[in-house]
Amino acid sequence: MKPYVMDACALIAFFNDEEGADKVETILSHNLCLMSVVNVYEVCYDAAKTSGVKEGIGLYEDIRQLPVTIIRKIGKNVIKEAVYFKVNYKISVADSIALGVARTNHAILVTADHHEFDEIEKAEEELDFYWIR
Repeated sequence: MKPYVMDACALIAFFNDEEGADKVETILSHNLCLMSVVNVYEVCYDAAKTSGVKEGIGLYEDIRQLPVTIIRKIGKNVIKEAVYFKVNYKISVADSIALGVARTNHAILVTADHHEFDEIEKAEEELDFYWIR
């Protein structure tokens, strides 16, 4: 069974009980899940923007309690893949790293970010996406 890589928007939906939160909850409870520390930062930053820095930092502890392996060291292979995606598509650094983690680990990227990833899903057939909405 393939692992899953959480994009920031997937965990933001989960924590805010937005559309797709139930799908994220199911994935978290039944699968191996990975997430780059850069994408964890995005989730915490999003919370800090809306609820204050203390809430954003506190969310980090909540994420650590989830069954998600946080990838803190981004090695050469992930960097290589992330650079490829950043150069070839107009996406953020964090999204390129999420894709690099997904490709390197032969994983499925969990996301709701059609704006960033629709073009990539069409062009990069070996990548798998799980759309939460």
